[in-house]
Amino acid sequence: MKKRYASIKEVSEYTSLLVKTLYDWASQRKIPSIKYRRRVLFDLQEIDQIMAAHKRDIQQCEKTANKIIGEILENDYNA
Repeated sequence: MKKRYASIKEVSEYTSLLVKTLYDWASQRKIPSIKYRRRVLFDLQEIDQIMAAHKRDIQQCEKTANKIIGEILENDYNA
């Protein structure tokens, strides 16, 4: 059975986000969390959804990168 809820340290390792950032976001309600006594827990399914929603479109990134590279090469050629 796959683990569903994780501690803040586990989510930090899972997402590569700082523990402080996660605490800040949880207190500001930017990410959903569960406060149980002194612990803060996160639903990994919700964390996956949040991360996916913030994922950049790879095709758009490639277009932008190609445009920048083209401009650099053109500037070097004209220099």
